[in-house]
Amino acid sequence: MSDIKPGDLVTLKGLSKQDERPVGIVKRILDNKTYEIFWINEGLATRFALVNFAKKHRLEVISSAVRQ
Repeated sequence: MSDIKPGDLVTLKGLSKQDERPVGIVKRILDNKTYEIFWINEGLATRFALVNFAKKHRLEVISSAVRQ
């Protein structure tokens, strides 16, 4: 499992076969297991009843942010 860091694009695990899935950007790490997420497509986030906080085990990294 890859580390999730601020700036990474994430989605929910288990939705890889879905045509539409919520995509978010990690804003900050609250503790080791909880992240604050900004959901890009709010309509889908509402449909999946998502809030701005998610546990690490529920997230999957789509794209990592470049760190220099």
